[in-house]
Parts: sequence; C-alpha cells; structure tokens
Amino acid sequence: MGYYDQGYLNYYYYMASQFALSDRWFSPVASKTIDNRIAVFTGGTTQGLTKDPGSNDKLPQLTIDTIFQELDQANVSWKIYYTVTQGACLDEDDCTGGPSQLYPATNFSILSYSYRYLHENKTPPCAAPTVGSSAIGDTTNSFCIDLDHIAPISQYYTDLANGTLPSFVFIEAGYGQNDEHPGSGGSILAGQTEMSKILDAFMTSPEWKDSVFFFAYDEGGGPYDHVPPVPGSTNKYTDASQVANYPIDISSIAVNPDQYNPCVPPTPPGTATTHCDLTGAANTEPGATPGDAAYVNGFAAQLGFRLPNMVISPFTQRHFVNHIPMDHTAVIQFVENRFIGDSFTKPYPAHLTARDAAQPNLLGFFDFTDNGDTGPWATPPTPPTPVSPSDPSSPGYNTCTPANMGP
Repeated sequence: MGYYDQGYLNYYYYMASQFALSDRWFSPVASKTIDNRIAVFTGGTTQGLTKDPGSNDKLPQLTIDTIFQELDQANVSWKIYYTVTQGACLDEDDCTGGPSQLYPATNFSILSYSYRYLHENKTPPCAAPTVGSSAIGDTTNSFCIDLDHIAPISQYYTDLANGTLPSFVFIEAGYGQNDEHPGSGGSILAGQTEMSKILDAFMTSPEWKDSVFFFAYDEGGGPYDHVPPVPGSTNKYTDASQVANYPIDISSIAVNPDQYNPCVPPTPPGTATTHCDLTGAANTEPGATPGDAAYVNGFAAQLGFRLPNMVISPFTQRHFVNHIPMDHTAVIQFVENRFIGDSFTKPYPAHLTARDAAQPNLLGFFDFTDNGDTGPWATPPTPPTPVSPSDPSSPGYNTCTPANMGP
C-alpha cells in the first residue's frame, strides 16, 4: 500500500487545491468499475446485479432507464466522447486487427438504450440518425454510429474550440491505456497527462464561462479507507475534532435505488439472470445468505468506498472542501435539476431512482455572489506541466509499474 504525493501527481494536486473537492464522495455500489458505471448512467441502479453483466454474467443488454433517455425526452442535447476503442486503440491509425477494433469502448453499450446510437451494422445501410463507421475510419462500415451522440475524443477538442458542446457531456476513460487502472501495465502519469489535456483545453475554451467539469474515479482500488461506507459508521475512525465540526453520516444517501436487492439466481445457483448474479457460495458474497447486511438491507447496506474528485468551473469556490456525503449520482441529480426539472413524470419526478433523488444539491460547491455573470475563476489558473515518465528531470522518470515491481 502506498500513495502518490504532490511532486508526482503535481497537476492533480494543483487543480484539487485551487478548485473544489469533497471528502465524502463515494461510489454508488460496493463493486467494480462496470457496476458503478451502470449505476451512474441509471441514477443509481444495476437492478440487482453486482458483477459485470457481460463478461461475468453473459447477459444481453440491460433494459434500464438512463440519464440519456431522460435528456432525450426533455429535448436536451448530450454526447459521449470515447477515448479508446475496443481494440485498445487511442488513435484510429493504431487499429490494424480488423473492423471490430475501431468499435467505440463505452459502457453505454451495456444498456439497451444505446442501440439507437451505436450498434453493429448487420443490415446495411445504417438507418438515421446513425451513419456507417467509415465516418470514423472503418472502411468496412462494420458498425453504425450517431456522431451527434457518440464521438471520438478528438471531436471533444473541436467542439470546445467551436463553442458547440452539448448541454451534457460524458467522457469515457482510456481503458487499459491511460485510465490509471492498477494492473494495466502503464504508468499512472499517462492518465494525469491525458486529463491535463482535457482540462486545459476546457479552461481555455469558449465553453469555460458557463460550464462545470466533474472529475472522479469509478470506484476505489480496495478496502483501504478509514471512512467506512456504511450507514451509522462514516465517522467511526475520524478525528474527534472533525466529527464535532462535521457530524455527518451517509444514511441520508444510502438508500435502495429500487426494489431490486442482490440475490442468488433460483436454479441452478450461479447462473445469472437479469436481476440476480450472486453464486450462493457460502461466506464469499455479501447478500448470498440471510445473515448478510446486503441480504437484509439491499444496496442501502453499503456504498462503495470514498473516491478522489474535483469540481472545476469558473463558479467553483476557491480552495474549497465539501463535507456533505454524496455519491456519483449526485452529478446525475445536478443534471436533472438543471435541464429537466419537474417536467419529467416518474415515481421520482425529475429523477431516475430513489438514489439520485436522495443526493444533496451540488450548488454548495459554487459561488454565484457576483450576480451569476462571472465567478471566482472567471480567469482560470495556469496549472503546471504534468510530470512525465519519459523526462529524466521529472519526478516520474523510470516510475514503478506492475511490470517492474519486485516481490
């Protein structure tokens, strides 16, 4: 167990200290990347699943309402920018292993609603609003894509420069390339460098004046944190003076998003269904036996672990730390409140589930005292150049990676 200091992750430390962050920001699900990504898109639910519905469960696309569906129904523009393709290519020229190599790597594809914007080209020609994938370098047109909603990261920079970003943007990580994922074999510095390009371009673009960028990680790398993501226990290992100042607990946001709890498929055990994918093996999976908290309280029994995050905007409070508990779906609530309001009729008006409905209002991160026209960072700061693993004078030179670490 170790950590990276401000000399190593210099860009991240600088941005976090200048803008705003939270010390009680959790992932929605005590599981891995895929589940938390699904929970973000759906306002907090995987509808009972705790594993990867594709590679682990072998399930088809999930039919769950998403934030993108909400935005479409409210006629609000949105776009997903993908960083890498399914062939692990950061650039189209790098993909030489066949047409499927160029297929966008986005977890949106796990959800059935994505099909109208991205799918294999089984019966040419592609139907509007999609076009053949030759538009992004695949000469075989092996898939269909709506470039107004799914586009490569290169288009993000074009849209920034032209001032044509949609109302809501989601940027997919560079899976296995520059996503800072343990075990990928790469340096964490590649992710910092990628994010510096994305954020620097954002801060110097025409879009800066009235936008906000939420930066966070899907989930934690392991159970190392001293802040238990369990209702009634959040302050258990926190300094007493801090607890006196901020007597907070996650009970307000640790709510079941819907009626689906983690469960074992009826027969045979371990064969996943749409809402159940626990194996039932004794003492191996929370929720598999009646004595487990997850069995009794469902997904409200525990959130995922705390995560680093940043809130970057001209209206962000300077050098600010928010202590109010929240998970990723607070961003979804923020988008719903801003663009949809009460016009969307569901069991939770303007919200997808009980989980995003329970989140705090994120306006506490901001300072609108100047009549809302400008903010504390109307002129953005100038961040440092990120340290580099290829520069001998940099703190990141010859960095340790999983490949060269000893026993």
